[in-house]
Amino acid sequence: MLEALHIENLALIESLTIRFDSGFTVLTGETGAGKSIILGALSLLFGDKVDSSIIRTGENEAKVSAVIAVPADSLVIQYLEHRGVALDDESLILTRVVRSGSRGIVTVQGQPMTLSDLSYISHQLFDIHGQSEHQSLLHSDKQRMILDSFAQSSPLITTYQTLYHQYHSVLEEIEEMVRTIENARREQDYLSFVADELDRAKLQEGEDDELTEKVRILSQYEELHDNLELLYMHLKGKGDTLGAVGSTQNALWAARKISNIDSSAEEMVQRLESVLLELEDINLNARDKLSSMTFSQSELDSLQDRLALLQRLKKKYGPSLEDVIRMRDETQKKLSYSLESDSMLEQLEKKRKDIFDQLEKSAQRLSAHRKEWASILEEQIAQKLLKLQMQHVSFTICVMPGEEGPWGADSVEFMFSANLGEQAKPLKDIASGGELSRVMLAVKRVLGEKDNIDTLIFDEVDTGIGGAVAAAVGDQIAQLGANHQVLAITHLATIAAKADHQLVVQKQSRQGRTVTDIYPVSGHDRVEEIARMLSGHPDDESAVRHAQRLLEG
Repeated sequence: MLEALHIENLALIESLTIRFDSGFTVLTGETGAGKSIILGALSLLFGDKVDSSIIRTGENEAKVSAVIAVPADSLVIQYLEHRGVALDDESLILTRVVRSGSRGIVTVQGQPMTLSDLSYISHQLFDIHGQSEHQSLLHSDKQRMILDSFAQSSPLITTYQTLYHQYHSVLEEIEEMVRTIENARREQDYLSFVADELDRAKLQEGEDDELTEKVRILSQYEELHDNLELLYMHLKGKGDTLGAVGSTQNALWAARKISNIDSSAEEMVQRLESVLLELEDINLNARDKLSSMTFSQSELDSLQDRLALLQRLKKKYGPSLEDVIRMRDETQKKLSYSLESDSMLEQLEKKRKDIFDQLEKSAQRLSAHRKEWASILEEQIAQKLLKLQMQHVSFTICVMPGEEGPWGADSVEFMFSANLGEQAKPLKDIASGGELSRVMLAVKRVLGEKDNIDTLIFDEVDTGIGGAVAAAVGDQIAQLGANHQVLAITHLATIAAKADHQLVVQKQSRQGRTVTDIYPVSGHDRVEEIARMLSGHPDDESAVRHAQRLLEG
């Protein structure tokens, strides 16, 4: 429920705080007093795009804040918790600041958020119905949405949409496959040449690096062999000369004799033993490497030829060997499209047909569901229209086969006739402004009994009506107020008198500037405001008496 609305520097409003109660509240006032500004402030909280022209002249920014009591089961609470935002005593504060020459600011509970966040939150808590809403009722898509909302079609729609997207994904896959096959067939000779060349090369990842290393070693064979011999000689010794191994053995022999006399020398013995083991192991490695070394010019030539082949392929298809291998695999895959195209397309076509069959069945289930609930909805709307002084109304909902789309394969049309003996025709073709307002209200009355939105806002739902019709509209809105918070802007006294609360919007002059104020009226003040709405004069005696009768019910 909307508890309070604070507005600063918006159009004619300098600073204004409005407190709202539960039930049915009307906003009244002279034409041009600023009632639309109040509605505009609420629209800002819906995330509507605006420009800086709405800012009060002479100011740099406009600000709108709302304090809202959020039900414990509202989706908004879960939405905010995922963003780390907690409510204070189940109250939510939404704020939007519009600035001149810079980006505006949106905060929820004092934390910065986006217009998208603000729009989602507001649409879960409020529902605004104005002239644009009346006009949208003329569109088939809006009529379908109303039916689906009443019928709670979401699970069936979700199932259908999943299949719908799968089906169109397969169609795109088939189109892509056909293009690929056509390209493969046009390039078949070239692809065959490439595939054959790369297949014969028998490429292996990392092979070029291994070959480069082998060629580098073989190219320096003599230097490597000479230094290995030198290493082995220094370790093993030559002739009467002791190498490092023999010298270390003698040193170990002396250290052991020392340790027999002085036990503190035992550490030297252990360290020399470790050194000797390492030297002997290195000596054996050097010997084995020397004995295994061979040089083959033909092997070097073969390695260089292989490396040259890889370099040529990398230059042609690379730049890296991994890229060349990838090129080989992709080429073979493209060739398979050309050679195995029939079986590939057959598999995709089978997949398409299977999904299409499921899609058709899903569309049929959704259509049957809509038709079943359409008869219930049309009866309930017709009953509400009877209470809105449309005694000879004919209202039906036609669910007809339509073009397949993301919402099913149905076309929904509201058929309407307000006059006895006249054939029902599409609502968009025959409804007047007043009739459209009443149809919209009837729809909202029916949906209002099922939806979870607490606050409903009506802007000039009284368009094109008066007399008994206006009284009936007032009764219906008042009944909505029994289960919802309802705010309505109206010019009709018969509707205003049905409200639980009345707020008067007034334009005044203050310090040489025009400002809009709003204040609640009750008792005698409310009688005078209703009288003003009836006759234009709050002190007109007959209007005052009429106003009293209206308020007494």
